Amino acid sequence: MSPNWEAEQKAPLKNEREKLDEKMAKLERNVEALVIEEKQLKADMEREEDAEDDAKFQRLEERAIARLRNKQAALKKQLNELKKEQRALTQQEKQLNALIEHEKYPEWLELKKKRDNAIKEVERLESEMKKLI
Repeated sequence: MSPNWEAEQKAPLKNEREKLDEKMAKLERNVEALVIEEKQLKADMEREEDAEDDAKFQRLEERAIARLRNKQAALKKQLNELKKEQRALTQQEKQLNALIEHEKYPEWLELKKKRDNAIKEVERLESEMKKLI
């Protein structure tokens, strides 16, 4: 076990959080862009409704709006999944911090080092036994 066990445990959590934050920001930007696009389509539809009463044209615009809403819903669903992952990650971080801040943490760390060394020693002895057999 390395002497920087805490850092080794925190690093992947930090990296995962950064990736999640980045993905969430990107999805939020995409949702915002789709909302703006939907508003523009609705505004265009209202302006052109007066000039043109073509039912086919209106259906096309309504379908475009429906597609935008479906995309928004899919992005929001992905965003919610990422938020769930983020909450789970936060829980892992809290558990790790609770372990690190516990009064018996130094003892636990020492026992973990001894256990890891014992495992390596057992593996070495088993390897030697196999060579002898």
